[in-house]
Amino acid sequence: MMARALVLLSLVAGVGVALAQTPEKSPPPAQPETAIDTTTVERILRGEEAAEAGSGFTYDPAGRRDPFRSLLKGRQREELGERPPGLRGMAVDEIRLTGIIKLPEGYVGMVQGTDNLSYLIRPGTVLYDGSVESVEKNQVVFKVQVADPKSLKPYREVVRTLQ
Repeated sequence: MMARALVLLSLVAGVGVALAQTPEKSPPPAQPETAIDTTTVERILRGEEAAEAGSGFTYDPAGRRDPFRSLLKGRQREELGERPPGLRGMAVDEIRLTGIIKLPEGYVGMVQGTDNLSYLIRPGTVLYDGSVESVEKNQVVFKVQVADPKSLKPYREVVRTLQ
């Protein structure tokens, strides 16, 4: 029994060695190369060269804020030239409502400007970036011009109330 197992084992080993020595099949013959379209490759390389030169990329913010500017510093106002003196040269965000006075003609608002002077405002008073829409018993409504081309209204209303 042992002899049969030994013969069978040597036979299997011999067949394995014989099969291992058979030559591999050669790959099919290569087809002749066809002409390769290099225009796409050349266009990509030209684009990379232009990008490396700095002339190929531009960024259009399209009304979005700069993501690299700090939100804590606040907005910087675009100056449209020299501001007029007095109340006409102050923006709505720069003045502070200090009081409202009742007169026979109606209510008048009292504001403090950036120059620490007090001014009286009535409906129709013009400021640097807007105007006074109305003065009521405890609030003043301003109409501020908006420079956003996507906005439906060219203005926004800012309401200041007495504290």
